[in-house]
Amino acid sequence: MITSQVSNGRAVIRIAVGLGLAICLSSAAGPSGSPALANDTSPANKISFSGDVRPILAEYCVQCHGPDDQERQADLRLDSRDDRTSDVIVAGAPDESELILRLTTEDLEMRMPPPELQKRPTANEIEILRRWIDQGATFERHWSYQPIGDPDVPEPSGDASTEIDRFIVAALEKNGLTLAPRLDRRRLIRRATFDLIGLPPSPAEVEAFVDDAAADDVAFAKVIDRLLQSPRYGERWGRHWLDIARYADTHGGSAIGFTRFPFSYTYRDYVIGAFNDDLPYDEFVRQQLAADQLDLPANDPALAALGFLTVGMQFRSVHDLIDDQIDVVTRGLMGMTVACARCHDHKFDEIPTTDYYALYATLASSTSPDDLPVLGEPSPTDQLRDYQRRLEERQTIYRDMARDQIEVMRNRLRSQVGLYLTELAKGVPEQDLSAAFLSYRTDDVRPVVLNRWRTYLGTLSEQDPVFFAWIRLRETPADQFQAACEQLVQTLKAENGDPAKYKDMHNMSVEAPIWNPRVLDALAEAKPASLIELAAVYGELFTEVHLGWLTALHEASMEATPTGDLITDEDPRHAEINSAINQQLRRHLYESGTPTDVPDEIAVKMLNRTVSDKLSGKRGTIHALHLNSPGSPPRGMVLTESEAPPETRVFLRGNPTSRGERVEARFLTAVAPYNHQPFADGKRRRGLAESIVNPENPLTRRVIVNWIWRHHFGQGLVRTPDDLGTRGTPPTHPQLLDHLATAFAEDGWSIKKMHRRIMLSDVYQQASVENTEARQRDAENRLLWRMPRKRVEMEAMRDAMLAVSGELDTTNIGGRPFDLETVPLVPRRSVYGFINRDIISNLSSTFDGADPTTCTVKRPDTLVPQQTLYALNSAFIQDRAAAVARLAMNASATNEDRVEWLYRRIYLRPPDQEERDLALAFVTRTQNNDETQINDAASDDRWAQLAHAMLASNEFIFLD
Repeated sequence: MITSQVSNGRAVIRIAVGLGLAICLSSAAGPSGSPALANDTSPANKISFSGDVRPILAEYCVQCHGPDDQERQADLRLDSRDDRTSDVIVAGAPDESELILRLTTEDLEMRMPPPELQKRPTANEIEILRRWIDQGATFERHWSYQPIGDPDVPEPSGDASTEIDRFIVAALEKNGLTLAPRLDRRRLIRRATFDLIGLPPSPAEVEAFVDDAAADDVAFAKVIDRLLQSPRYGERWGRHWLDIARYADTHGGSAIGFTRFPFSYTYRDYVIGAFNDDLPYDEFVRQQLAADQLDLPANDPALAALGFLTVGMQFRSVHDLIDDQIDVVTRGLMGMTVACARCHDHKFDEIPTTDYYALYATLASSTSPDDLPVLGEPSPTDQLRDYQRRLEERQTIYRDMARDQIEVMRNRLRSQVGLYLTELAKGVPEQDLSAAFLSYRTDDVRPVVLNRWRTYLGTLSEQDPVFFAWIRLRETPADQFQAACEQLVQTLKAENGDPAKYKDMHNMSVEAPIWNPRVLDALAEAKPASLIELAAVYGELFTEVHLGWLTALHEASMEATPTGDLITDEDPRHAEINSAINQQLRRHLYESGTPTDVPDEIAVKMLNRTVSDKLSGKRGTIHALHLNSPGSPPRGMVLTESEAPPETRVFLRGNPTSRGERVEARFLTAVAPYNHQPFADGKRRRGLAESIVNPENPLTRRVIVNWIWRHHFGQGLVRTPDDLGTRGTPPTHPQLLDHLATAFAEDGWSIKKMHRRIMLSDVYQQASVENTEARQRDAENRLLWRMPRKRVEMEAMRDAMLAVSGELDTTNIGGRPFDLETVPLVPRRSVYGFINRDIISNLSSTFDGADPTTCTVKRPDTLVPQQTLYALNSAFIQDRAAAVARLAMNASATNEDRVEWLYRRIYLRPPDQEERDLALAFVTRTQNNDETQINDAASDDRWAQLAHAMLASNEFIFLD
């Protein structure tokens, strides 16, 4: 049996004859739990509200006594001070404070939190609250909303090479701790290379660094600069960003089959390019939210940046789609859980529903156009010309059918006015149209049209010459309706005066009377006794008007045929067309914005089932051409914003048909209390982007430097990188976080410069060795007394195996995704692999890949048996092991040299004597315990097994 054990970061191959291959991937993590620590802002004898008290209140109290005024109990807030708070928290007197009494009482009627919640603060937590009250019960605004400061750099007594180290070492010294020793050069270059480009260094690169006579910091700085200039850097850190952007190549949500994005890869390539170019982060954010509003050229490749908003899950409900965009913007860029305020004020943070719907208004004004812009200038190849020709053919076929069928449907709707007015008369409530994907027949009520009639009639006054009766009588009681209608008809006929004044309606100079006579005559004849009967009267009249207009058009058109009779324009036979009375009626059928004049983009979704299916098929041929044609040029998944968007109101309890107060498109009040100005129509997303990167925004820079730090150390200075709110954890080193955020701005928002700052520090270059005493004082390593040991991510693991086997192709950059699981293998970097939002790959699900259905700021980190089983049985790993074994045998003639070659290739170090002896004994052992030496095929298999054990070992999978 071959197993791999970790001992101070080194793999030792253990061999037992006669047993199969087994590989142990054991955890390098330490025990959980950590005692209270003194850090750079919280002396041990001083209780911090933000660091110590707020987390306790958030856990036990704020849900019922927090920002959500609808759910607040007893009109009491405990996350901030007001007059009511002073009644239960008596500064300087914990024993007189009702807060302490309620938390400690055994009386179930008085105890808080209520017993049914089944949680209670610990004795230590209550003691913290007592000490805080005793010290004056000072409230503070939440740390993440406080302005970013530029704190003084501490001066610790111990060695500290950089400003970062001074913050870290000062905090360690307060707790009687020190940094671990510096990591040796072999493992340091491996750590740095995986961190920056997601690949192992070559043996030659390792030896060059080891043999560099320059001082450690100088030699390591050269390594960092070389890695930052590598195109592989953007592939590595671009993949990190794609987690946040919930990148995938399919729409998602398909129970059967799935739909692919034709151009999702253009966003992925944009991100990789932006990291390689070190695009300033503030501009990176602007482009991803509003590239179309930055005055870029029409086909600028930067338009692909808008994939940040458009490449997410394609929900059937537009409200869910916008909610997803709000979440990725606020949680991904600012560490705020704004989406929690969709149905009610946030229960823990200062995020009212009005803030949520202000962002809803910002994003709802933008939609994805049917025609996406081509990026750049594609080469005029035969493939491109063939694509363009076929595209024009398919689009023409689609447009022809859609145009005609939409017009047919509009004309049917003009004959169905009575159907929709009857539904309104019945009191059918407004319907949410966001998830309308129903199949229709000609006689079905279409909810979109019903709501259009509801809205339209709501805009008319009782002075309307056609709908005066509907407006005036719709609230009339049933027992009074008929009489009221008859009285109204008599009164308005009298106001119209002598009917003879408008009998010659073929004369275009004759104007209509105040009240439409055809409506009055229809009412007088029908004598409707209810609103439903009134709806029928209007319906019959509008059907007659519509059919009369179609007939008149036909007859007028016939006049222009070669055999037709010419008739003068004011001939009495043209009365149907010229009549101002008829024009009054037709206005409500044909004028732009009227209920039956449905815009094309809405109408196409309401066609009859058969027609809709046929049109979908024709759209599918266009989609397939974009997706599969070799001449299909890259296009940006852009948005277009309306210059005059409709108003937005709060959805009460999240219900789109229950509307509350009106909101403007603006930024979050808690983040930017200094500016509540609404965003400009037509450039709302630009306004949002500028607010996010505004230097006064206290969140954005903290979030990004914490994100960078986390990917270097495995944990951020804030352990909850997507929640800097009340429910998140406060920073372990708040002053260092602000120092980095300030330096980030001074460096021009350069991510590469932040890498350099962090990696040149002693804390980054320290070893990951265990320290029992330090572990007892700081079990979670919050103060970074050692470098956390990390397992390489799924993509880096796959790429590293391809790299050491000599198969990785780094020349095939960008473009359409490839299938990670195809056979034969495609040896491209994993970042270019196809990501199916509907069917997660085994590799991704086993090794904690990002969830592409949502913004993933921090991947899960698990160690489970399935990972070991995958390493044992994966054909991919076995094939890479065979490939690297062949390289070893071709590179060296002797077994000793082959073992040496494998260790330097895979572990980037020579084997020690014990490892060498064990490996040689395994690859040369006899079969069945006899004296017969193994044959060549068996020998090759032994070398492959040895390489397999090494590739699946902790030393290869983990970074020291």
